[in-house]
Amino acid sequence: MDFFEAQDRARRNTWKLVLLYAAAVILIITSVYLVTTVIFGYTAGIPPEATFLERVWHPWLLLSVSTIIVIIILSGTLFRVAQLRRGGAAVAEMLGGRKVEPSTNDFNEQQLINVVEEMSIASGIPVPDIYVLDREENINAFAAGFGTHDAAIGVTRGTLEQLNRDELQGVIAHEFSHIFNGDMRLNIRLIGILNGILLLHIMGLILMRSSMFAGMRGGSSGKGKGSGNSAIAIIILGVSLLIIGYIGMIFGRMIQAAISRQREYLADAAAVQYTRNPVGLAGALRKIARMKDGGKIQDGHALEMSHLFFASSFNSALDRIFATHPPLEKRIQTIDPSHDPEHEKMKERVQKRVAKDRITQPETAAESPLPFASGHAALTPEVILAAIGSVDRGQLDRAGKILQDIPAGLREAAHEPFGAEALIYALLLSGSKSTEQKFPNWFREQTGEKLTGHVEKLTSQLQMQNGHREWFLPLAELALPSLRNMSADQYKEFRNNMEQLAQEDGIISYFEFALEKMVVRQLDSAFSNRKDPEVRHHHLKTLGKEFAILLSAMAHVCETDPEAAWKAGLRPVEKYLPDGIELLPEDECGLKQLGKTLDEIAASANPVKKYIITAIVYCITSDQQISIAERELLRAVSEAIDCPVPMMG
Repeated sequence: MDFFEAQDRARRNTWKLVLLYAAAVILIITSVYLVTTVIFGYTAGIPPEATFLERVWHPWLLLSVSTIIVIIILSGTLFRVAQLRRGGAAVAEMLGGRKVEPSTNDFNEQQLINVVEEMSIASGIPVPDIYVLDREENINAFAAGFGTHDAAIGVTRGTLEQLNRDELQGVIAHEFSHIFNGDMRLNIRLIGILNGILLLHIMGLILMRSSMFAGMRGGSSGKGKGSGNSAIAIIILGVSLLIIGYIGMIFGRMIQAAISRQREYLADAAAVQYTRNPVGLAGALRKIARMKDGGKIQDGHALEMSHLFFASSFNSALDRIFATHPPLEKRIQTIDPSHDPEHEKMKERVQKRVAKDRITQPETAAESPLPFASGHAALTPEVILAAIGSVDRGQLDRAGKILQDIPAGLREAAHEPFGAEALIYALLLSGSKSTEQKFPNWFREQTGEKLTGHVEKLTSQLQMQNGHREWFLPLAELALPSLRNMSADQYKEFRNNMEQLAQEDGIISYFEFALEKMVVRQLDSAFSNRKDPEVRHHHLKTLGKEFAILLSAMAHVCETDPEAAWKAGLRPVEKYLPDGIELLPEDECGLKQLGKTLDEIAASANPVKKYIITAIVYCITSDQQISIAERELLRAVSEAIDCPVPMMG
């Protein structure tokens, strides 16, 4: 299953979620209605010969009960959804998570950041926010968010302290699989739904306690028998709601199990595929299996969020029937068929000895036991398209090599808010087509001497590394988490400065175009209520003009033969296009036209996006090489249409 199919599958699973939710609501309404008719004696006075339906059928009562229950459940759902509207960060903070600052000096946190950044750069996904659940001593992790723009990855303190780097990488790869496959959006919606269903249980508790308190006060003040009977009836109703609330809990577990269990097997398999190291992921699972409480999360939200986690975060009697995760032994056996529990202690001692002095820096490509295929074979369209929405060992090695080679001063700047802002400005100046571009007067006046001086310093460092243009976009990715720490006003000023600086020399380079698409798209989502566009295009035939502009722009970037590149890109999708599509001259498919074109293409269904990416990949690989400009323009397209393309070449 490729990236586009996985995204569509996640959307289809939303309908499964809705149906289970509706079934739970109907059963809860029916249960409350039947209890109400019995408790308050609505069956009294009905002749003995009446049928069962005549005894229980009270339309006005059913309408009243249904209305109240629906209001309660919807209120609980909407309240939780509103709480989580910020995406992954809101989920992490609700669980007691602390955001890890990129500039941290903690060794374990540095290693975590390194693993996440390596995975992000390799896969083409923006670096997510990283959280640590400091109060949780067991091993567990999660990924949460509505999409790549607001994703967060969280790990427990136990995960940092008890896993070695290979095991940590396996766990993070598992969570990245959930990001690739669109599972996060479904997971976060499920949290809201579960809160609505479980709210009845909470209402029963409140009703029972308040009624008992009112009953005691009524008894002490000498009120009549009728008042006492009413209090008893309300207490019974409260107890009934508690019991019925368990129906919601059971349905909640059913929904979690239906949505979660199979996806965990798929995420495990994907993690092994990404890292080519089953020992790492299996080792993490074995350590959880050996712990007394497994991956249990102590926070009170563990039940409603159990489906989010790497391992089950909540243990109850329902787990035997409606477990949210497959048994650990089965997961281990699936990952590592050679698993032999009798030899675990010996293997653990060996692993500890090997990893004793392992530092945070990843293996370089030369050190990797499974290097990625090099040469033309790695640049074939089939290989690149198959890699979309995933990552492999070779890409991880190259991402690790880039992180290792980037000078420490530039990495440090990316990891600190003030430095990250200066770094983006420096990247714009260094990536400009004009070699004569200098700081305009307005920039110095607008940003101040301190920031301008820092930008000058970073620009000088970047220009000294002229042969390493492939670092530029990864550096911008590393800066994104720090830039999210700006206030809304700071971001507004930063965005205006960035746009003016890019347009200062009147020439927009491919890098500037890609950087603007990456930074603005990711940060606009963090600082505004920007939503993904509604799907308007379900077939390429409605995008003939836009497709011609996009493919023509890509063809003209080709350094050898634009006509051949155009034809190569047209070939795999020609039958889906309207007639009369032709290669446009350069002045009709420039970056100004391309920006508007990408906004329209972003409103396409996944099958259409797949055709477009296919055409682009065939176009840029027609000459068996991918230039820096082609990579930058492809990255701009991937950001604009929300399709992560892994690093190539």
